[in-house]
Amino acid sequence: MRAAASVGPLSDVPWSAITPHSPGAGVSLLRRLEDALETVIDGGLARVAGGGVHPLEIARRLQSEMADGRLLGTDAPYVPNRYVVTLADAEMAHLGDVAAEISEELGRHLQEHAAEQAWAVGDGVTVRLQGGGRPGRIAVEREFDERAPGARLLVEAGQSGGGSFEIGERAVIGREPDCEVLLAESAVSRRHAEIEWTYHGYRLRDLGSRNGTFVNAEEVDEVLLADGDLIEVGLVQLRFHLID
Repeated sequence: MRAAASVGPLSDVPWSAITPHSPGAGVSLLRRLEDALETVIDGGLARVAGGGVHPLEIARRLQSEMADGRLLGTDAPYVPNRYVVTLADAEMAHLGDVAAEISEELGRHLQEHAAEQAWAVGDGVTVRLQGGGRPGRIAVEREFDERAPGARLLVEAGQSGGGSFEIGERAVIGREPDCEVLLAESAVSRRHAEIEWTYHGYRLRDLGSRNGTFVNAEEVDEVLLADGDLIEVGLVQLRFHLID
């Protein structure tokens, strides 16, 4: 089941209402984020202090927005994976040329936060900072982006000439001419297995094949694929890779 695409309401709270070092869940992640920002920002966090906004305040707000945007799924909750943070122009100017680095670290922080909570985030979390907001406020817009990131299967053994196959939203593996991953090998069933994008990731499912479907030498009926997994159908070995 997929969560319906939606955009959360634009909302804001005073920065003074958000304390980056308050106790509770997520504090260790925030401290890791603080360490990461100290590393990537030339001059450390002191460089952006005193400008009315602190990256850790933004992080706390984004964690709250992620939790508020949860949708229940059959396997795990779904949470938004695209965030736009609007700050006042003067505050964006104060961040200067480190805004991009802060955005990247905030996205990485939210992805780690979602992983700790076992929340699905589609193809990953991104955060964008922009100006045009009200002084002293953090405005956040969130949404679900369900588009498939794209993947590739590389033939490693079992089919003469090798080859590769691009995977989008869905692909069937088999010998039938209309299969997206067409394999001319007799041990492969006509419609052997399928790969389908879900908000959790690419899922491989056996379609009742006569010789079974294997991932990393283990027979599977259905499994979420990870980058680098080795899929075996019949005598053909296919290496699964996400497209960067």
